[in-house]
Amino acid sequence: MSICIIIPARVRSRRIPNKPLINITNKDFLLLRTFKKITKKFPKEDVFIATDSNKVISSMKKYTQNSLLINKNCLNGTERCSYALEKIKKKYKFCIIVSCDMPFLDDKIFSFFKKKVKVLKNFDGITVHANITNPKLLFNKTVAKITLKKNKMIESISRSMIKKNNKKNFTHHGIVLLRRKVLLDYKKMKNTPLQLKEDNEWLKLIENRYKIFSFLNRLLKPEINTESDLKKFFPIKFKYHKF
Repeated sequence: MSICIIIPARVRSRRIPNKPLINITNKDFLLLRTFKKITKKFPKEDVFIATDSNKVISSMKKYTQNSLLINKNCLNGTERCSYALEKIKKKYKFCIIVSCDMPFLDDKIFSFFKKKVKVLKNFDGITVHANITNPKLLFNKTVAKITLKKNKMIESISRSMIKKNNKKNFTHHGIVLLRRKVLLDYKKMKNTPLQLKEDNEWLKLIENRYKIFSFLNRLLKPEINTESDLKKFFPIKFKYHKF
């Protein structure tokens, strides 16, 4: 089973400019910590970085030669990963997209994905979700919420609380496995009105009727979505990495 990981790393982030290169400790910047977590168990040669900046490539040069500069005007990280996969010589069957803002990632999550790939047959993508234990998250628009169909396929995604049919809301995290063809096709798909309204890249797949299944997973850890998250989890005065 051939699987690669692509980490989209955009410096022109709206919520946190230069987010991938923010120092979170004396040794690590955000992207590097996420990369280290991934390569603890996943083969380094199968992990790639898709970026819009030479700064990122320079900063990661010591750790990997698998950084790809994508000059296209990409709307989101998945689109950037779509162009990156096209550039990678090895024809991987599946690709796991991991957001660069997951420094607490549990590497056991990749074994979980591999098991699901073996079991599921009729799917385009697989992702994971968590229970909402803090009611405040329902009203936090930096956190994506999802609802599911009975067969575990994603039905709705929103940054607001989803009230449709009184279904249970879960939090969705920035990690998803896609079939090769699905990811390659992503950049060719037209953006959808709801995707643009909600500012959520996965909605383009859902609205184009791709089958994305999501599973409850207790391995999920917090993401860094805002400067408040940075201050909460890394109480040092964060600054940008010097490359």
